[in-house]
Amino acid sequence: MSKRSTDPGSTTARGYGTAHQTLRRQLLADLAACPGQPCTRCGHPMYPDQALHLDHEDDRSGYRGLAHAACNVRAGAIKGNRQRRGKPAPRRAWSPPQPSRW
Repeated sequence: MSKRSTDPGSTTARGYGTAHQTLRRQLLADLAACPGQPCTRCGHPMYPDQALHLDHEDDRSGYRGLAHAACNVRAGAIKGNRQRRGKPAPRRAWSPPQPSRW
């Protein structure tokens, strides 16, 4: 039985639907053409042979861009742990420049 987009466990419902997958493929192709772009979380260079994620904004209103998988997972764990403890998420003090197409 296939999952529908209304199913809370579906990729679309979790924010990883067609639009997410298409943008991720496009950004990975851009990175392959121009390796060494900065991670949206740590600012260190990224390369096509690394594990990379398309990182959502912290409020999931859009995308930050590509990030190292470890950086993205770490940020999610910190956010989840803070929410479970009832503490607000820290404010973003610094953000690397984003391409104009986002």
